[in-house]
Amino acid sequence: MHKCLVVDDDQNMLEVLAQCVQDLGYEPIKAEDGDQAWSAFLQHRPAIVISDIHMPNRNGLLLFKDIKESDPTTPVILITGWVHYKAALNMAPPRPEAFLEKPFSLDQLRQAIEGIRLKQSA
Repeated sequence: MHKCLVVDDDQNMLEVLAQCVQDLGYEPIKAEDGDQAWSAFLQHRPAIVISDIHMPNRNGLLLFKDIKESDPTTPVILITGWVHYKAALNMAPPRPEAFLEKPFSLDQLRQAIEGIRLKQSA
């Protein structure tokens, strides 16, 4: 089973994300902040990462940068309720494979993950 790292400092959102990826056939690896996420990424080398942007100890943009420097092929979905971060993501590559603004539906998340799966299998 492929692993999916889900990262959010909101415990309820973290559980929803974990359940969603589990329903899609991934083993969820959960982290509550950027530092935990970076350690989990290095330990588990997940097939996909879904991360909030605004969180303690290493925000999602720094985590994204570190992941892409470590392994540019790892797909990352960034999520946030802070819309101003979207402009920062459009400045220079690399860019996340998907960007979801909170609130988003689980169907939107599923579509983003399925889109990544299709690209990976091509």
